[in-house]
Amino acid sequence: MKINTFILIFFISLVIAQDKGQILYKEGKFDEARSYYEHILLNREKDDAARFGLGVSAYQQKDVETASQVFNDVMITNDKTLQSKALYNIGTLFNEQNKVEESLAFFKKAIESDPLNEDAKFNYELLKRHLQNQQQDQQQNANQDQDSEDNQDQAQENQDNNQKNMENQDQGQSESDGEKDQQKQENQKDQVEQGDEKDKDIVEKHETVEKTQDKENEPKTDKQIQAEAILNALKDQEKINQKRQISKSKSKKLEKDW
Repeated sequence: MKINTFILIFFISLVIAQDKGQILYKEGKFDEARSYYEHILLNREKDDAARFGLGVSAYQQKDVETASQVFNDVMITNDKTLQSKALYNIGTLFNEQNKVEESLAFFKKAIESDPLNEDAKFNYELLKRHLQNQQQDQQQNANQDQDSEDNQDQAQENQDNNQKNMENQDQGQSESDGEKDQQKQENQKDQVEQGDEKDKDIVEKHETVEKTQDKENEPKTDKQIQAEAILNALKDQEKINQKRQISKSKSKKLEKDW
């Protein structure tokens, strides 16, 4: 972020005397001031002060490319004060481009070139503090993002665990219901089988009775008729014998009483 309190130094009153170019510049006549310094440089190419005046005039015309090129040429001058001003202005241009670290580096070089450059000192400390605060904010935001991401991950993990628990419960319930259904089916099967066995017993008994009845209703053979006649004769003879024994017993009892 650009620091708006930076001051671009345009003229160096302690290095060069008041000239027409400075007067035109202060009056806001930047085109005429630039033309004046360009005319001087046609006759004195190594006039670093005039070159510096051309740079600041070009800057006011929004010709940043020319201003930057001029300041880079001036910063190699043997005049440490003028060199410090050029380095400072380059640092200011970098700040306007949001190149904070490059700007800070040129402010530092400006101080090293001229320790009395108070503007360079002030803006160097201001930009340094701003950069530190920016880094702290970035670190804090990164930590917050990490915490937020960790919280999201934890929340997702908890959600996944809850989902798994619910699935396990549903699976367990399904298995339990399945076992109950299977047991119920087995019980029903046993009942059906038991009913089938009972029905089978009843059928077998009925068939046995029918077979017996059918056997009784079958026509008797001659041998069966003769056997039954003999058996009946024996039964009649037995009854006669029993009656005779009873009669003898009564006769003896009467004789004794007499």
